[in-house]
Amino acid sequence: MHGQIAIGAIALFAALGAQRAAEAAEAWPAKPVRIVVASTAGSTPDVLARILGENLSPMLKQPVIVDNKPGAGGIVGIDSVAKAAPDGYTLTIGHDGTMAINTVIYKKLPYDPARDFTPIAELALNEFVLIAHPSTGVKTFADFVAFVKKANGDATYASAGPGTPNHVFMEQLAKALGVTMRHVPYKGGAAAVTDVAGGQVQFMLAGIAPALPQIRGERVTPVAVVQGKRAAILPNVPTVGESVPGFSLKTWFGLFAPAKMSPEIVARLNRDVLEILSRPDVKDRLSAQGMMIETGTPAALGALVQSDIKRYQQLAKEIKLEAN
Repeated sequence: MHGQIAIGAIALFAALGAQRAAEAAEAWPAKPVRIVVASTAGSTPDVLARILGENLSPMLKQPVIVDNKPGAGGIVGIDSVAKAAPDGYTLTIGHDGTMAINTVIYKKLPYDPARDFTPIAELALNEFVLIAHPSTGVKTFADFVAFVKKANGDATYASAGPGTPNHVFMEQLAKALGVTMRHVPYKGGAAAVTDVAGGQVQFMLAGIAPALPQIRGERVTPVAVVQGKRAAILPNVPTVGESVPGFSLKTWFGLFAPAKMSPEIVARLNRDVLEILSRPDVKDRLSAQGMMIETGTPAALGALVQSDIKRYQQLAKEIKLEAN
């Protein structure tokens, strides 16, 4: 009898807990929602967060605030979200750099991408462009190959930091060409692009969004894009694959929350995000920033994180990417 009473009490408490969680989710959001961006203002994740936030705010009937927390290859910002309350008021834009590459780059990563986050929805694929400072004289991909081979390891390239996609992508490109280059890391993509435009560094595989103003101002030369097809915003810039058959790279962005967030809030956010990303004006704005929409279910984003962790761990061995 006592055992039956105890089991009944446990079941009652579980039901009450589930009911309170559902009630809390139904009342959400009751205050502003924050999207943490683990990179500087003007970076591609920042641009994406701001477009998403301004469209999400009227749907949630609450302000959506973008909070930039750059540093340490995205660790500072992403870790702050991993340690935040899973109440739906703290979200983040994660990408394959913060959620997969960092597991290879850092021996003591303070967060576990597969365990410490609730995936909400994949958002978009980022497009990258190889840019060169005009002083190099590089205008075509063939020029670039000739330049770096002649430099014999002394050609320099910038990145948003160790382990960021533009660092890993350039190492993959160098390996494909059989060359070496000197890596100059920065604390964000925008600062790196600025220094390439200023001539402090010769090359960079930059996200198209931060590179566009410098390209349009003719302060840098767009040489090639690394994705499988030409970018809509840069239709006259060839792909690397047109010169190196089979070479194609991409990076993705997704919306995440701290682990153990209410399934009801996850479902609401996923539904709202997919609706926003289906809007023609949003598609046009993202395309103009060098992003291509690709989205889906929370489960699909979670699976993508786990598969990319395995893929980059294998890639690290191939390009000799060592942990810090």
